[in-house]
Parts: sequence; structure tokens; C-alpha cells
Amino acid sequence: MKQQPLAAAAAPVATATVTLTSYRFTPGPIYLAGGVPVRLILVNRAGKSHDFTAEKFFRSARILTGRAPNGKVSLEGGESKVIDLIPARGTYKVHCGQFGHTMLGMSSMIIVS
Repeated sequence: MKQQPLAAAAAPVATATVTLTSYRFTPGPIYLAGGVPVRLILVNRAGKSHDFTAEKFFRSARILTGRAPNGKVSLEGGESKVIDLIPARGTYKVHCGQFGHTMLGMSSMIIVS
């Protein structure tokens, strides 16, 4: 019996790209599969700072690589960050914690089923 190379035998990594603009998250809502490893790619397409704040989501997930201190990922204008994690099932709120950005519509939901 022929063995597959280790790289070919590894499961592909699911990715979810979330774009931050003034004043929106795209897609919205964000759908993920519970218990399935995902590479969360956060891309700030705006020229100013935004953040991806989802305290309960990050607290309940198992973060494999990357950081979300206090449930928040800060991004300067044009910056991208990657977090590999295993999300827990549930519905979570996400918003931008920059002053006034939530009021301007920069909020959404993360739905993990």
C-alpha cells in the first residue's frame, strides 16, 4: 500500500476573510463552522485605524496562532492580520471599538453553527 506524502494527507485549512472599511464589516454576518479550524484573515481597507472586537467569540474559541488581547484585534489603515482558531458554536456580536464607529454602523454578528 502506497502512503501519501504528509502534506497531501493534511486537511485543507478553511479560510474566512473579513474586510473592514469605513464603517462596515464584509461579509456581515460572518458564518463559521463550529469545531472546525479556520484561518480568520482580517483586512483593513480603510486609510484609518479600525478594530475587530468580539470578546465572547475570542474567549470561547481556541486560538491556535495569532492574538486577540481582551477579545480585540487592532488594525492600522491598510493592515491585515491572521488568526488561526477553532470557533465554538454560538452567535456573537462583533463591532469596531473606535469612538463612534459602532454608531456609524460598524457592527455585525458572527454565527458559528
